[in-house]
Amino acid sequence: MIYKKIISLFTFLCLIILPCFAVEKGSVKYEDNLIDYSVLNGQEILNDADAFFEKYENTGDKKYLSTAMGKYYIVTKIYPVEIYPMVQLARTYDEKKLDRFAKQYFYTCLDIDKKDLYLNYYFGDFYFKRHDYKRALRHFKIAYKNGYSEYYDLNLKIATIYEKFADLLTAKYYYEKAYSLNSANSNLKDKAIQIDSLNYQQSGYYNSIRK
Repeated sequence: MIYKKIISLFTFLCLIILPCFAVEKGSVKYEDNLIDYSVLNGQEILNDADAFFEKYENTGDKKYLSTAMGKYYIVTKIYPVEIYPMVQLARTYDEKKLDRFAKQYFYTCLDIDKKDLYLNYYFGDFYFKRHDYKRALRHFKIAYKNGYSEYYDLNLKIATIYEKFADLLTAKYYYEKAYSLNSANSNLKDKAIQIDSLNYQQSGYYNSIRK
């Protein structure tokens, strides 16, 4: 009995330490054959992972990010077809600037459900932060269509993309929508007024870029 408890404790330590070590090495090679994931409480570990990720977002302390990453990895092994923990794991790689591994998990999620709004919002955000606006917009539109149309941050980012694309009328629509969702941001109303003042729709430049 004591021997079994020692083995159980060793397994638990492996679950926490090995993922974090592999992350720092920029690898996703884990000793999965040593771990029986079926005996673990996935929801409890997921709650812990979310708590550590929130601490990272609030403090910027990378030690919380590494801990969250290890725990999210464990949850993806317990629930291999659940999108949420996999997206969260991809987000931790995103924060670590490990693009290859972030995209690996994002694409795995796409194989499960291409229309998932949570997945598409954060995959779009991944590209948005890297100034790949065409790919970002593609994923943002899917998230928008499938349930995030009233999400302030998404409307603002879509408006920003269209402004960068010089499609100011469409940008104005999303700026106004974002303002309706967060009227405390007066800059959004100013943006819409500035676009109106350009009389953009009647300009030859607008018509040329729309063709």
